[in-house]
Amino acid sequence: MNAGAQKQKLAIALPSKGRLQEQCVNFLSSCGFDVRRVGNGREYVSSLVGVDDVDVIYFRPEEIPNRVEQGDAHAGITGEDLYREYGEGRPASLLLMPRLGFGGARLVVAVPQSWVDVATMSDLDEAAMLFHQRHGRSLRVATKFSRLTRAFFSESGIVEYSLVESSGATEGAPAAGVADFIVDLTSTGTTLAENHLKEIAGGTVLQTEACLIASLRGALWNPRAVAALEHLVEQIEARIRATSQLVLRFSLPAKTAAGAKRQLSEKFGCVLGSWNGSADANSGGRAFVVAYCQRAKVYGVVKLLKSSGAEGIIVDRGEFIFEGSSPAFEAFKQALKGRNHAAGNRIAAER
Repeated sequence: MNAGAQKQKLAIALPSKGRLQEQCVNFLSSCGFDVRRVGNGREYVSSLVGVDDVDVIYFRPEEIPNRVEQGDAHAGITGEDLYREYGEGRPASLLLMPRLGFGGARLVVAVPQSWVDVATMSDLDEAAMLFHQRHGRSLRVATKFSRLTRAFFSESGIVEYSLVESSGATEGAPAAGVADFIVDLTSTGTTLAENHLKEIAGGTVLQTEACLIASLRGALWNPRAVAALEHLVEQIEARIRATSQLVLRFSLPAKTAAGAKRQLSEKFGCVLGSWNGSADANSGGRAFVVAYCQRAKVYGVVKLLKSSGAEGIIVDRGEFIFEGSSPAFEAFKQALKGRNHAAGNRIAAER
């Protein structure tokens, strides 16, 4: 990004095509942000309606981690698998929000179904050593995720293998004779089965879905861009929170309120938004409550409230649930501050 970056709006990178791009656009729309192409719709720039001072730029999903790292964008949405492969460990980027709720898949080790004696990672380790002894070469594993594969195999104690960089459909590599087995993404397992492959126990390298990443290059960030990122992140968090929680409104007799309050928090993990009214158990008054409850636990919560004398129990589905502060944005500010402080110390030491 050029020297004029200090005057620029927040630049957020999105996937340029494919299913992930479609999912990104739909997700942002559900969060209250509409992506609109600039000009005739062919340009690789858009605006983000619903938040001020944001430009959307498009790159291939696998490019986005490096583009954010290099400062071509302040932030970006891509797959966590791609960030872990191409961006993790870099000094100038941060995994800001790892779970956006779409684009889910698993990166797995898959071997031919004909390998009946290979059902676990331990079996694979043994098979790899025996293969090397008998044939004088290592088993070949085809993958687009070399870094993640090496790290996972190292953790699993597997050393007898050689990597084959996959540029096409990885699942077809064993049948084509290019590799012996693969490490690839799957969501349902259907494509693996169609290619006569099977997952093995303990062979899940990574559970992945779409994530939001951000640059930690301090020179990029100005008050305009920081404010836009805070708006974006806080509203996304509020939307995700609303999709997993329900809003409960009810009143309780003061005499049972303390016990119900404790159980709501400790047993059901409810977040108490407000608790107003009489707290005196002898007053005969009532406490009026707003609480947030996980969808899967709502029936148990309602049963508890009924047994505690609750009245007027209303359960709503909120569009957004905002909290006092944004955990993700606060983490970003701390990471940016820490990196800038470290950079300042390094410069001072070099003088």
